[in-house]
Amino acid sequence: MTNMENYCFDVFGYLVIRNVLTSDEIRACGDAMGDGQALSAPSLPPAFARLRDHTLLAGYLDELMVGEREVVGAPWVIGACERMDNGHLVGGNEPRNVSRMYHHQNGVRFCQNMLAIWALSDVDAGDGGVALVPASHRSQVQTPRELITRSDDMNVVRQPALNAGDLILCAASTLHGFCKSQAHLLAFEYASDSVQVTPKHKWGDWVSELTPLQKAVFTPEGCPDTPPVISSDGVVAQIASDTDILHPSIFKYDADCGIDAREFYLWDLCGHLVLKNVMDTALLDAANRAMDVCFDPGVAGDRAAKGSKALSDTGVPSLNDIFELPKPHCDPFREMAVHPSVILRLNWMMGSGFRCRDARAICSAEGWAGHRLHSGADPVKPKNTYVMQNGRVYCDSINVAWQLRDVRLSDGGFMCIPGSHKARYPVPPELIASEETMDMPTHVEMDAGDLVMFLGAAQTHGGFPWKSAVARRAILLGYSSRYIS
Repeated sequence: MTNMENYCFDVFGYLVIRNVLTSDEIRACGDAMGDGQALSAPSLPPAFARLRDHTLLAGYLDELMVGEREVVGAPWVIGACERMDNGHLVGGNEPRNVSRMYHHQNGVRFCQNMLAIWALSDVDAGDGGVALVPASHRSQVQTPRELITRSDDMNVVRQPALNAGDLILCAASTLHGFCKSQAHLLAFEYASDSVQVTPKHKWGDWVSELTPLQKAVFTPEGCPDTPPVISSDGVVAQIASDTDILHPSIFKYDADCGIDAREFYLWDLCGHLVLKNVMDTALLDAANRAMDVCFDPGVAGDRAAKGSKALSDTGVPSLNDIFELPKPHCDPFREMAVHPSVILRLNWMMGSGFRCRDARAICSAEGWAGHRLHSGADPVKPKNTYVMQNGRVYCDSINVAWQLRDVRLSDGGFMCIPGSHKARYPVPPELIASEETMDMPTHVEMDAGDLVMFLGAAQTHGGFPWKSAVARRAILLGYSSRYIS
């Protein structure tokens, strides 16, 4: 695997590999699908058997899955089978399930369960087929129900465009789902030999002498999610009538903690959080008046593109020392620094005792450069760590970008790589320069009065060149925790 592929799979939990199959292989699979043959071994059509054992696929699985592996069940055709689950998403990393987990430590990856999804015809983005939530294979927060059912995609679900012959490799712990589609997609599931698909240990004939309670321990029936539940109060053990998994926690969710559960999930998943309509009209007007009076558009800033041809290489104008502007023009920016909406979230993101360390206004006119991608979680430094411990998140560098004007997707501006705050590979140089991206950077659309909070040192972020005729205006404040200088 290339550096870019390693980084992409580690951050997103899936990887799109382009143009794997030849036109002859695609045609043979189409013919086999049209024949209506059974899709189970040993009667699997030869064209599909070749996909199951494809040499290139085997090479990727060798790198991603430690040890031996086996094919789980029969392949299925996405869009025409019982595994559609009404378009609902499955997977996720909470609660922790070692049989499908992704873990990377000391250069070794443990991807216990993988999906290989072959595109046998073209499918445009958003036209059904495969739905994926990037970075969800590392989430440490329970998935909101509305995201599982897709009654609300929360702006985190992707349906990648595919061409016939493409291959998607997806960790089973990545939130994924299948939607009805006109496209032909064929999926195989692979599991590590350490995963208990069916019980592998067999006891002797003496188990027939056991009580039902004893049998539940020695020979439980069902997969890891469905064996009998045995409860105990420390005096009496019994088989419970409730079939839900019993796994007590010493901690309970605190409904009075002041944390919005949806925001908490998005923060852990993505590393950034958009807050809508934070600024009232008076604050927004005052900030824009200050910019009208104090900003000199003729002063060019640093060349933030750093030579990237994809981002152009003009300087990005900015206004520094905004807290020191003459009154009343400094007032709106000082108010932003202590805004209740920001303070509320900084307290649960990094704990009290934080301080505002720097501030500036970004003022890009049409044609001005973007900012190459920077920051990231590897190599680990005191400022770029993100940790969840005992129900709290810990991060020591947070940026807050206030939007004084609308930002549409076609305009340019702030971009980031969701989930990169948990990366365990360095950011590839070609991704930093936006010369090869594998569709990883996300552009964040906002309205005037919105703000985005993001992990300033841990999440990889940057800016697209500004293309709108209306100049960009964003106020960027940086905060550090009480532990970091």
